[in-house]
Amino acid sequence: MKAIIGISGRQFHVQEGDIIEIFRVNHKKGEQFSIQDVAAIEKDGVLILDSASLKNYSVLAEVVDEKKGEKIHVFKKKKKTGYHRKIGHRDCISIIKIIGIQTTDATS
Repeated sequence: MKAIIGISGRQFHVQEGDIIEIFRVNHKKGEQFSIQDVAAIEKDGVLILDSASLKNYSVLAEVVDEKKGEKIHVFKKKKKTGYHRKIGHRDCISIIKIIGIQTTDATS
């Protein structure tokens, strides 16, 4: 089973066992959490896009590690005035592993 999920402002195409890098989540290393924002599910070759059906699905993930991303340098300069400014920035990144795609019964 495969799914398209939305997390950290981006969408990912995932299946069980995938490891992805996202912007930091509010969970500690080793903690499991559920992702409710599911955009599509591919189950037995059938693509499910109906929003009412997708509310019954969630993706279980675990935070494997946290690290900092690549440094981005920003340099501003105004000619003839001597003004210059250099800024560096690194995003905090969480590495998560997809444990599985869960479904809840509509009758419960």
